[in-house]
Amino acid sequence: MKTTVKRTLSLLLAAASMASVLTACGSKDSAAADTSADTQAASASADASDLGPVLTHIKESGEMVIATASGYMPYEFVDISSANQDVIGVDMALGDKIIEKLSDKLGVEVKKKVEDTTFTANLAAVAADQVDIMLAGMSPTEERKQNMDFSDVYLKAEQRIMVRKADADSYKDIDSFNGKTIAVQKNTTQEKIAQGSMPGVSVTSMEKIPLAVLELTTNKADGVVIESTVAQPYLIANPDLVLCDAEFPEDVRYKDTAIAVPKGNEDFLELINETIKECQDAGLIDQWIDEYSSIAADQNAG
Repeated sequence: MKTTVKRTLSLLLAAASMASVLTACGSKDSAAADTSADTQAASASADASDLGPVLTHIKESGEMVIATASGYMPYEFVDISSANQDVIGVDMALGDKIIEKLSDKLGVEVKKKVEDTTFTANLAAVAADQVDIMLAGMSPTEERKQNMDFSDVYLKAEQRIMVRKADADSYKDIDSFNGKTIAVQKNTTQEKIAQGSMPGVSVTSMEKIPLAVLELTTNKADGVVIESTVAQPYLIANPDLVLCDAEFPEDVRYKDTAIAVPKGNEDFLELINETIKECQDAGLIDQWIDEYSSIAADQNAG
């Protein structure tokens, strides 16, 4: 009888001990799981807090809002052959590559939203943080850097003067335009060059390049200050137009083109610069210039 009681007590003690061990293990496992979950949550929170304002907005909204001004071929122009009248061009192709990299970095599918207005409106929008990025064939001037940040330069071009072919022999230098009328796009480096480096000219500023070119083709202007890359589609489509021999001074002759973003978004700029280098190394930007110049010329000629 005593033996039976002892065995029973031993079994009860063993069971209690085992239950205690299992409970302790369960608590440790639960605590470990809770700690792991907390760590993951903290990590996710840290990742989100590490993003600048623009990347945070893009991740939350699932779209990148682009400010642009169509009519600046081959950088950006309306594809009149598309059902939705999409804006296409070198800048939009580069924007698509940036979106691909954003989608990988943020872990979400990022879509493109294009705000197609005027160049003047674009400048105001990016300075006021109303858009995520400005892709509009823009030069990163010191004045603009006060209100926005810029990427690395992705394209260089020469500032030229486009004239009617019949008048080309009359314009051998800048002084030849004294007393003439020059058309430009408003709020651009071309406008500043016409105003500051062409003494004696009357400057007509238009909201978009096609309107400036129209001033030339309808004999309301004698020339258009235009960058060489943008001139190509017009020259291809209109054999009556040429770039004259007159050259601007060295300090204003060449134009750098970069991407603008609202200030305080260094992480976004880093991603953009990586994309620009990849596209340049692959020869894509030169390829896009040729491709979209031809498309723009065909549409303009039609």
